Amino acid sequence: MTAAPRPDREAVVQVALPLPPPMTFSYSVPPFMPIPGPGCRVRVPFGRRRLLGMVVNDPEATPPQTLRPVEAALDERPLLPPEILEFTRWIARYYLLPWGMVLKCAYPGGLDPVPRVRIAPVPGAGPPEDPDLRPLLEILSKGPRSMATLKPRLGKDCDRLILKAIREGLVEQTERWSSIRRRTGSDRISLLRSREELSAVASSPDTPPHWRKILSILMGAEGKGFPSVRDLAREARVPQYRLAEMADAGLLELFEVIPSGLRGKPSPHRLNDDQRRAVEAVSEPLAAGDHEVFLLFGITGSGKTEVYLRLAAQAMEAGGTALYLVPEISMASFLARRLLERFGAKVAILHSSMTERERVRQWRRAAAGEARLVIGPRSALFAPLPDLPLIIVDEEHDGAYRQHESPRFHARDMAVIRGHHLSVPVILGSATPSVESYHNAAEAGKYRLLTLAHRAGGASLPEVEVVDMKRDFESFGRRRALSAPLREALEQTNRSGGQAVILRNRLGFDTFVLCRRCGRTLTCGECSVSLTHHRRARLLKCHYCGARLPLPERCPHCGGEMLQYLGEGTEKIEDRIARLLPEASVERMDRDRIRSGAGYDALWSDFEGGRIDVLVGTQMVAKGHDVHSVTLVGILSADFILGLPDFRGAERTFQLITQASGRAGRGAEGGRVILQTFHPDHYAVQAASRQDFLSFYEKDIRYRRIAGYPPLTALARVEIRHKDPRRADGLAGEAAALLESLRPGRGLRILGPVEAPIPRLEGRYRRQILLKAPSRNLLRSVLESFLADPFARKHMASALDAEIDPGSLL
Repeated sequence: MTAAPRPDREAVVQVALPLPPPMTFSYSVPPFMPIPGPGCRVRVPFGRRRLLGMVVNDPEATPPQTLRPVEAALDERPLLPPEILEFTRWIARYYLLPWGMVLKCAYPGGLDPVPRVRIAPVPGAGPPEDPDLRPLLEILSKGPRSMATLKPRLGKDCDRLILKAIREGLVEQTERWSSIRRRTGSDRISLLRSREELSAVASSPDTPPHWRKILSILMGAEGKGFPSVRDLAREARVPQYRLAEMADAGLLELFEVIPSGLRGKPSPHRLNDDQRRAVEAVSEPLAAGDHEVFLLFGITGSGKTEVYLRLAAQAMEAGGTALYLVPEISMASFLARRLLERFGAKVAILHSSMTERERVRQWRRAAAGEARLVIGPRSALFAPLPDLPLIIVDEEHDGAYRQHESPRFHARDMAVIRGHHLSVPVILGSATPSVESYHNAAEAGKYRLLTLAHRAGGASLPEVEVVDMKRDFESFGRRRALSAPLREALEQTNRSGGQAVILRNRLGFDTFVLCRRCGRTLTCGECSVSLTHHRRARLLKCHYCGARLPLPERCPHCGGEMLQYLGEGTEKIEDRIARLLPEASVERMDRDRIRSGAGYDALWSDFEGGRIDVLVGTQMVAKGHDVHSVTLVGILSADFILGLPDFRGAERTFQLITQASGRAGRGAEGGRVILQTFHPDHYAVQAASRQDFLSFYEKDIRYRRIAGYPPLTALARVEIRHKDPRRADGLAGEAAALLESLRPGRGLRILGPVEAPIPRLEGRYRRQILLKAPSRNLLRSVLESFLADPFARKHMASALDAEIDPGSLL
């Protein structure tokens, strides 16, 4: 699809912009410009700014009488296919989000040009009256300068001085958008046309000089193999994107060389009866092209991944593609190795920690149909795969599928919606399904339940020993990070040559600092949370706003010197185990230690290879890994989640304990789990110690039914935030009154406003209002009216936020 030809009358297009108002904007298309079709990006004026948006079909839009024109069309062909446009529109409507903000999630940001602002002196302008402007004009006397150059030299007053100089007519601001340069990322080049045709192109006066140079080199090297993109670009002294231009013109083909071992090979595994039945069940709608959602509920180590790979192979063998979602970047990086071994260069990886160049390359491979299987976290949900007959969501229970920053959405739920739009099967898999998903499968009849009740290869579940840390304290007279049973188990595992995984889901060395003189905890100046001590970095850190402070000598509240560092994070646990086992290799896996997918791969490769004896970490160590030499798992205080004011606390506790326990005993030697807890009698802890999901589900769904929480009701949250607590209270009261005025006759409960469990974040005081309704349609209709009110529209961007299906109430 290309840009439409010009009609006789003026053309109008609807543009979705990444702005808070949930609406599209109308622009005219100048007569000299082809009409950009839906899915094409455009640059448009908006107020005093220039913004990038996307042309969309919006039949509900009512264009105003006076229109501003589109400044530039960036795409000759739509960047996004109609399926993705409709899918993003559905997400925006469901979550009451701006369509343009959702569209920005649907493709790599590296494809967009970047505005570059420059400040230049106005010719003939006189000297400034204000002496404060002289340093600015002195710098500009040598020529225009970018904002990036001016800010370090003028300091914090830079913006104020420039604005004042513009108002006095002394300087002017220009904006230049950098061109979009397509980097190839491919390995090799081959010629597509005959030598005669290429000679004619090379001799044509219309052919750009750099094209002629490239063709001359290629024809001179004909018969000597396929040259690399990098070498040819260097020899011709041209950027690599010039080769992509010639490929688009049909002169060259850019292709990848599949390294040895990445050509794909058949599965070495034989399916057991449970796996075979699961594959057969999904194969029916996969072959027929029917939409059906399956919940694959398999205990840890039951071989769910092999089921996914068999189904993905079926989809690709039939000429289609497959989308494989995982909750975190670390899992995508880990599983990609297994997929590359199985499917070779048909695999593409998409996640946000990749370089922009590599992410764009992988996205283009998916869009062009070169990649047949895409794996990645929630950002891969929008992969533009053609002929997509299968969607897989691994570890569907994981909270990482929920995007907590705007635009907020749940990738698992939206994967189900994308499958519905495409009429294809969706398979959700987990050893600890979310309560919502299991309810949809077992009670509501929305999903079809498939069960893997046995571990693959005949392995058995590990033995779990629950250690009551209250009794441990009574026995030793002090609180200890490592109980006696865990110490003994670590020593025994190390003597026998096994490996151990220790889960402590808290970062840092000490989790809080207490003043013994005044009894107060050192908290973040911008957030209502305690600061965490990171000993290796020698600082205190807030894990919400990222603030970093040097270690204090005195209490900031009373000036006392009796500061005590308490609590145990992963750093301290690593240190304690290294002292307990001085001959062992002890490593740590958490966000402080792992900064990239490559770092994760390197550390996990060392653990898989047996070069690490004990791996300490946060929930990163609890997911999706299959190391047969792990015979011991220690779980430290995972039940702290039970103390949080959130109705999903028990569910998250059960999931974390069960997932971590499942890392042990996957080999022939069996496994053991030491579970340290202060709540040994809680139903979530008891059920997790037996890996008994059904027992947990029965109790938790009963609690949710009584309390009126999802999945038995629909839930939404309106959050109000402001730097002034009194203003926050006032806005919250106005919001609650407006919601009350919109309440229908019956069916909707409005709770609040109340102070949020974390009352202050990033310097802003938080108040919240909860809305409960028997259906999402009722909930959304009220919120739509609320957000359309002038009060909400005024404060939406700065102080007010509405969230459908909130993942957390903290």
